[in-house]
Amino acid sequence: MTPTRTSSSATPHAPGPATALIPLRTGGKSRLRGTLDDRRRGDLVLAMLDDVLAALRTAGVVDMRVLAGDIGAASAAATRGLEVVLDPGPAVPADARPREDTPASIGGPTDAAPGDVSLRRAVDAGLVAVGDDTTRIVVAADLPLLRAVDIRTVLESATDVTVAPTRGGGTALLRLGRGIVIPARYGPGSAAAHIAAAAERGFSVDEIDLPGARSDVDGAADLRALDVALEAARDAGDGPADVLLVGHATASFLAAPRG
Repeated sequence: MTPTRTSSSATPHAPGPATALIPLRTGGKSRLRGTLDDRRRGDLVLAMLDDVLAALRTAGVVDMRVLAGDIGAASAAATRGLEVVLDPGPAVPADARPREDTPASIGGPTDAAPGDVSLRRAVDAGLVAVGDDTTRIVVAADLPLLRAVDIRTVLESATDVTVAPTRGGGTALLRLGRGIVIPARYGPGSAAAHIAAAAERGFSVDEIDLPGARSDVDGAADLRALDVALEAARDAGDGPADVLLVGHATASFLAAPRG
């Protein structure tokens, strides 16, 4: 499965060091409440996190920081030896806040649910904490099909900003080159909103459709799709190399009884 670029012809280049920021909230995934109990939802969140971390490590990313939205997330990060950046709540530096006059058509605050606003603030604050003298990549924590090649492909992009969307138009991966800052635009249609925010500021943008980045997990249908993907991989055996594999930790979760 070849990645598809849709908005830039820039030649990929060898990536330098990068810092990965991973927003995490262990008490989330409310849309799975009818499918999994609280404990199992928490288990799923951590399993997907472990698979994302494995993809990052295999891609050569060493500096990984968790943007912790709750105590469970901070504890999970510390247990894994990761630096924790606590969710700042509403108080973030003024220059990190999304512009209040941003139209809803490009994902401004007016069209964001409270959870999306919280995520935006957490990412903005995380980017401020890291600084802009290095490449930064914001990685969703719920991508159990994410592969190291997906990470490398994004990091090799030669543009100022790189976006890898989810199937639903969300942002799976957001890369900002050195010296580049845009406000977070998480929420419905965030991939297009991030692209618009970059273009509005005159930055070059690369949008890359990556097989391993498309499938985030929010609801019961996403969980069923993972079951199908896992079964397909088992059936393929030593067959086609382009069959997407469910990460080891998430595959173990899927194989266990559910409650």
